[in-house]
Amino acid sequence: MLRAPAVLFRLRLGWLFGNRLLMVSHVGRRTGRVRVSVLEVVAREDDPSEWYVAAAWGERSDWYRNLKQHPAAAIAVGWHRYQVVARVVDIDQAVRIHSEYVREHRWAARLVGWLIGLDLLGSDPRLLAERIPLVALIAEEPTNTVAPVIGTRKETQATYDRIAPFYAAIEGVWERRARAAGLEALAPQRGESVVDIGCGPGYVLSELAASVGSDGKAIGVDLSSKMCSSAHHRLERHGLSGTGAVVQADAAHLPFADATFDAGFMSFTLELFDTPEIPTVLSECRRVLRPSGRLAVVALSKRLPAPPMQRAYEWGHQRFPRLLDCRPIHLEASLTDAGFTVTEARELSLWGLPVAVAVGKAPPSTGGR
Repeated sequence: MLRAPAVLFRLRLGWLFGNRLLMVSHVGRRTGRVRVSVLEVVAREDDPSEWYVAAAWGERSDWYRNLKQHPAAAIAVGWHRYQVVARVVDIDQAVRIHSEYVREHRWAARLVGWLIGLDLLGSDPRLLAERIPLVALIAEEPTNTVAPVIGTRKETQATYDRIAPFYAAIEGVWERRARAAGLEALAPQRGESVVDIGCGPGYVLSELAASVGSDGKAIGVDLSSKMCSSAHHRLERHGLSGTGAVVQADAAHLPFADATFDAGFMSFTLELFDTPEIPTVLSECRRVLRPSGRLAVVALSKRLPAPPMQRAYEWGHQRFPRLLDCRPIHLEASLTDAGFTVTEARELSLWGLPVAVAVGKAPPSTGGR
């Protein structure tokens, strides 16, 4: 019975325990083999990502002694897996965490106390901290928890060619509020030249073309020829073909000269690229923007710990990656790493799914790499 949770974690069902239990994989101090232990999370910090676990049997806990000798470990918690480094918590911090745990989880404290033969509710917090040491499991690279992208660029192109006629019914309405927030954050001005990367059927492109007016220019870019065709027809229907235009191209290789645009827009596109490709895409955006040009990005947001809808969506992405091809990413960190200065950032919820809206400002000296 006590080993049953480990079986569920191995079957990728650790999400059943939410964030209350985690499974830590640690190296045996004598055998050198990988061992696993399922532990209760007694406290949690989000920034940086840290989980606190208690060695109820103190130095008699094998996992505790293993982590003291080999601090590098891995954990599975909720839907995710992390590489972590273990650190024994100092006594003052342990007193505080023990006090908060007993106060907030009295029923669990009674159960644990009964199992180990110690009255947790009636004991002095410092005595608890000495008898039951705490370990902090600190994530080394929380951003590495972003799910990978499955499929080639040709497969992605074929998918969007196939769904182009139905995109308005499938995604258009659902994305409308987030697109509007991104446009508001970008605030395109009359006379500006703007590029819409991943323009799809042209919802935002037509609004950009109307905003910049006849003195400006709005160029849409999309990998899918069918999406480009839909965007072109939308511009014609709204009488904007003189101001707007569409180019079929890959966002990782934009067919424009350096410092061409005053502003750029990207909505539910950046998260289609695998994590190693995101810096390339953002570097291309920087290249084609003029000095101090701005880039507004709307993307699914990777929040830690993940809310229920995000966990459900990521579960769907893992199992049906070609159907749910977008996946949550760390948007602000990606923009900053690419050399942008984030001037505005907000988060909204679409049916419980976190969506980030951020504006990055290109360096003032050059829009290039």
